[in-house]
Amino acid sequence: MLATEIIIDGILNPSEWGDTLENNINYQVAPQTFNTQKDNFTYRIVTTDQGIYLGLTANIKRTLRIRTQENDKTFSNDHFQIMLDMNNNSSESYVFGVNHQGNYFDGKYDVNSELNLDWNNQWQYEAKLNSDNWIAEIFIPWRSMTFSIKNQNIFGLYISRFDESTNGTYASSPTNERMNNFFQQFSKLSTSVVNESIFEFFPYISANRDIVENKNNVSLGADFFWQPTKNQRLSATINPDFGQVESDELIVNFSAIESFFSEKRPFFSDNQSLFDVTAPESLTVVHTPRVGGKSYYDDSYNSELNSALKYTYSHSNYDVGILSSFEESTNDRAGRDFLSLRAQKSFNANILGVSVNHINTPSIDRKAIVLSSDFHYKLSESSELNAGIIQSRIDLTLNNINDIGWWVTGSSDIDDQHSHEFSLFTYGEDLQLNDIGYVKRVNRKQFEYEYEYQTSNINSTYIRDVTIGFETELKTNFQNEKLPHLIGTGIEIVTHNEFEYQASFELLSSGFDDLITRSNNSLWLPSSYNIEFGVSSPEYLWGKYSTVLYLGTEGWKGKFYNINGSIEQQINDKLNVSVSVSQYNSDSWIEWDESNSIDEFNFTEQGIELNLDYQISDNQELRIKLAAIIGKAKNLSHYVIENNGLAKPQEKSDNFAFSENAFQLRYKYSLSKLTAFYLSYGFGGEYEDEIAKFGKRNLYKHAFKEKAAHNIFAKLRLSY
Repeated sequence: MLATEIIIDGILNPSEWGDTLENNINYQVAPQTFNTQKDNFTYRIVTTDQGIYLGLTANIKRTLRIRTQENDKTFSNDHFQIMLDMNNNSSESYVFGVNHQGNYFDGKYDVNSELNLDWNNQWQYEAKLNSDNWIAEIFIPWRSMTFSIKNQNIFGLYISRFDESTNGTYASSPTNERMNNFFQQFSKLSTSVVNESIFEFFPYISANRDIVENKNNVSLGADFFWQPTKNQRLSATINPDFGQVESDELIVNFSAIESFFSEKRPFFSDNQSLFDVTAPESLTVVHTPRVGGKSYYDDSYNSELNSALKYTYSHSNYDVGILSSFEESTNDRAGRDFLSLRAQKSFNANILGVSVNHINTPSIDRKAIVLSSDFHYKLSESSELNAGIIQSRIDLTLNNINDIGWWVTGSSDIDDQHSHEFSLFTYGEDLQLNDIGYVKRVNRKQFEYEYEYQTSNINSTYIRDVTIGFETELKTNFQNEKLPHLIGTGIEIVTHNEFEYQASFELLSSGFDDLITRSNNSLWLPSSYNIEFGVSSPEYLWGKYSTVLYLGTEGWKGKFYNINGSIEQQINDKLNVSVSVSQYNSDSWIEWDESNSIDEFNFTEQGIELNLDYQISDNQELRIKLAAIIGKAKNLSHYVIENNGLAKPQEKSDNFAFSENAFQLRYKYSLSKLTAFYLSYGFGGEYEDEIAKFGKRNLYKHAFKEKAAHNIFAKLRLSY
């Protein structure tokens, strides 16, 4: 029997699969018992020099849940997940998921235990639901993945199934993503691979009607992907445009910490994992949403991406890559240009890497160079260490600014129930990474420790498994100010009927808040606490619900609460609706005014979000997203922060209120897995009431009335 004869139709035809070995031994990996199971699912594997075929059969005990959702989203109902470590270096795997409805997702999973669904490529699958089982037949071509070619390639394979009847996950190997030896426990297979050249071309045309500005715009662009050999990939993009098809979450951010948004443009998500270097405080060495937009260090700058180029090469245990991007000139000012270089060497399960970023911002005569080196070391199958050092060199017209940072993190699974994690890092006060990177905050010397205990061996008719956690955080800055220390504990209980309950308590000591005034005088605050209670229902056939309540103290011993609730309902086989609401109230909400001035408010914020997904047919879907947030602040007092951190009362400031909204109606017609036509209508707006004269209902009305953006957008993306 030749595997080329296998037809991907969801039927494991004996004439096609022949006498291929059927594996029926599984391990329960969530809840984490690692008990051996037989026939929860079976799997067959055939490899050729073109790719890998998988025949998966999941036995079912009851009616399976239907969930209407977009492709490339993780599932909450019965599904298979396949992971392939193609370089067999325990650092990264490709991930492919299929559920019983025939939906899919694909992405990458890296050594930092992060699933990234931004990666997409061509592969075949078909799912078929029968009376007592459902079958997924899959073909993944080697050409869809990038890896080093050898005479005989050894790769790691991990297959798992989420069984919604038990709310448990079963796998082909006794390990899961929580464990440090996860990749090492993959099954090892070998195959020969054809080293073929691949060229893909994705042109697009888009048309936008700006109703606010009464303007029309037509745009042309393209993405190019060329893979001359299996271990090389060259990508290029000209005038990319994807932002109006995918919408970011509506976030109202009053804090000094910048909001983090993920990348949604295909060029930057393709083959990007080599450049993905992360560290504590969400430090990201290359954060591609910086490219083609606003500048972190020049508030008046805003531009679009003109073109970009990316090249990666792998050989033996070496990987190198280059990423170069150029922005359009605007208002007689030259656009920024970006250059990122990355090289790394793998030996066994260890990785040593070096990164160099160069960013030129002509609008403010700023040149930035960021150098970093990172090391991932596998101490044993259950323990690992990560270390890194980073330096920024900023060249300005009048002066130069240089600073460094470093980090050490580690984790250890003593056994199946106990796990420990720690991080120790120092980021200099003049460390500047946000030209192309991201970091929550600098000027930090910090230590964090987390412990978790999980058990599923409970002799109880009600409780299925329990997870208990403990954390502590100690920190200061380069002014050696006493910053608040944190200590916390929490518990999560899952019942046999699949309800999840969680509770936690955090205590913050008194100390300085050195962020609120944006590098002016730090503010001394008393100790505070935060209590959390939450409950999530099982996944019923009709949907699910959840709620979480936070309460405690903040500011100058003021009380606060924050309650969030959501419900998701599957109306029928094609329509899914979800609604979430939230309300936050604080008796002592402190907000920065300017310089060393702050205000204390009695503050209330409400939010509502509605999502509707309608599957018109197998290749047509309709999505509606609506989000609105309102807030009202009653001024209690105005303060000036003195050099010792104490707040000196002044005359009261004004009250204020605000509202924001975002709406999108999107139609998608999929021509194939990577080609589609989009048509969307959207608007968004914000309203500020400087004397807070309007009630909550009127604030919502004003947000919808004051449209800052109002567009009709169409886009066609093809594949050749």
